[in-house]
Amino acid sequence: MRNYYFFTVLVGLLFLGCTLDNDELNFNEDQIQTANLDINDVCIPSIYGIENSGVLLGNVTVSNSDDGNIANVKFTAETGFYITEIRFMHADDENGLPINNGGVIPGKLEKLTYPYVTEVDFEYEVSSYFVLAARVTFVDQNGQKYISWIGHEMAGNNRSTYLSYNVCIPPQHNPVCEVNAGYNNSRTYTFSEVDALVNDVGDVEPLYKTLLDEGVSRDGTFAPTAAELLRAFNQNPYREFTTVYTLRNEVGGVVCTDSTELTITVIPD
Repeated sequence: MRNYYFFTVLVGLLFLGCTLDNDELNFNEDQIQTANLDINDVCIPSIYGIENSGVLLGNVTVSNSDDGNIANVKFTAETGFYITEIRFMHADDENGLPINNGGVIPGKLEKLTYPYVTEVDFEYEVSSYFVLAARVTFVDQNGQKYISWIGHEMAGNNRSTYLSYNVCIPPQHNPVCEVNAGYNNSRTYTFSEVDALVNDVGDVEPLYKTLLDEGVSRDGTFAPTAAELLRAFNQNPYREFTTVYTLRNEVGGVVCTDSTELTITVIPD
């Protein structure tokens, strides 16, 4: 698997004060938001709070690309805390993590150090399920150090944890093709009115388009055509002249059409 590491650096002041390693993890189930689909079929990231002795140090957010091939893991520090080290490993399943009876073995994880940053991003290729072990070191503004594991799965006896994640892929919905040609409409004209409005074949379609409902596209086709309608009018002008107006739309390879009848009736003056 290829790994890509990115981090946003915020260089802090040199901190003075004592250093205290706090390895105890107080994990709170309320800090989890499980990745799932919301009502709009959108994947929701999993967010895990990172705590130590009841103090919220930061969060880790896990999500994946829409195609499910790339996972994104983002570590963020709470205000007043900075990330200085992450020991990190991901695997296809639990058997790929360095776990013994004591728990996750920190020395087997990749060690990455940072100059007092507030955010770290990891991206890597995944399959449909993966696990992640990470031990994060935070430093506060007084220089005190806090070390905590992430995740909700217990490992061994040393209170280390890791997280498991099922890749979330939004369902693929069939494209919706919509088109609306409006209602059937008609209008009556006298012969002299039509004679004044139609000078040649180019005036026929605009006349019929005045019968279309408001908001209907004017890019449709006519059957019979304008030429056929004009020819019929010249043969016998006093009658109904109906044409079918059709709109066509295509979305994602799906084609849909809708039609309406437009009728002009010509009467003697």
